[in-house]
Amino acid sequence: MDLRQRLARLDRLTSRPLPAPAEASTADLGDLAAELGLREEATAAGPCWVREWREPAPGPAGLLPDLRGLLSRHGERQPAREEILFVDTETTGLAGGTGTLAFLVGVAWFEGDELVTRQLFLPGPGREGGLLCALGDWAAPFAVVVTYNGGAFDLPLLRTRALMNRRPDPLAHLLSWDLLPACRRLWGRTLPDCRQQTVEADVCGLVRGPGDIEGARIPEVWRGWLSGEPADDLACVLRHNQRDVAGMARILALVVAEGLAAADGPGAGVADWRSGWARARIAERRRDDEAAAGWMCAALGAGALAGAGPQLRPLCVDAVRLLKRRRLWNEVEGVLQAALASGGGRWAHREAAILYEHRLPRLAEALRHATLAGDGPRADRLRRRLEPDDVRGKEER
Repeated sequence: MDLRQRLARLDRLTSRPLPAPAEASTADLGDLAAELGLREEATAAGPCWVREWREPAPGPAGLLPDLRGLLSRHGERQPAREEILFVDTETTGLAGGTGTLAFLVGVAWFEGDELVTRQLFLPGPGREGGLLCALGDWAAPFAVVVTYNGGAFDLPLLRTRALMNRRPDPLAHLLSWDLLPACRRLWGRTLPDCRQQTVEADVCGLVRGPGDIEGARIPEVWRGWLSGEPADDLACVLRHNQRDVAGMARILALVVAEGLAAADGPGAGVADWRSGWARARIAERRRDDEAAAGWMCAALGAGALAGAGPQLRPLCVDAVRLLKRRRLWNEVEGVLQAALASGGGRWAHREAAILYEHRLPRLAEALRHATLAGDGPRADRLRRRLEPDDVRGKEER
């Protein structure tokens, strides 16, 4: 039997109908639909269960600004907000791979002054076809898919599920915008972490309130319902998913505002040094050294050195790098003095030695800092330069 025959035989074996997995009965699904506000919709691949509602839109208006430096994959096109699709999944686990299912997929988009949210619920493992078909139909008109850590989890998972069901990837045509890298670049050095709920609470001022559920419990809720347990917590899961999707819209609005501010330049300064620092880093990623130095100067003028606390070291490292590129030597000196006063270590002494040797010539200070930095070759060179001319001349002869 040649390879072609073996593959044909394998295909016949794998295409045989398998016993249907245990899932909810029609009566159970009817009760669940009534309880959770789900309705059944027909698709080309079978029925799916859908819930939809609308709320005031928090997002940006019109065309989005240039978000280079904020998003890892910005693309050349600047889409309108009506071309953006938000996607979030609730799954049977976080391991990924072929054994993980997306039993709830929430999507949202802007429609006029409203945010339209739809959820696709999977009532059993054998009904993924309808869910994936509906998702592909809904996603067809859009240009960008926005997720929170979805580039690493949600999108690959949906792609895998489509492959396992012999269907095309429903989101393959969309440019992926992952908000997690943007949040890390904007607020990663000032927040305790960059989980979505942390950003919502500390940056957006959004409090979820009662009726939510811990993410770690979500897989067991769905599995428990399949095993016959009450569906009480499923309502919390749907609410959690809806809040995730709506929260992404609010976060995107703030990311867009930061992108607009970074493009405008520092102007008269900033009220919060953290914003100036973040915008300086964004401008650096855009390779706009002048704007980056301007934002950093604005941050320093707003009291960054005094207020940075445990973040002083990374602030000083960024400031020295950006200010050196614009040859702002006096400002560099001020940053290094603050770093040294807080025990800046060898890095600060080495930068001070370079500054005082080459840019603000004070060779004695340069020698002191080079010695403290443990930079032997630089210290030897500076000692020779500090020797009287007659002594140096004798050594040369």
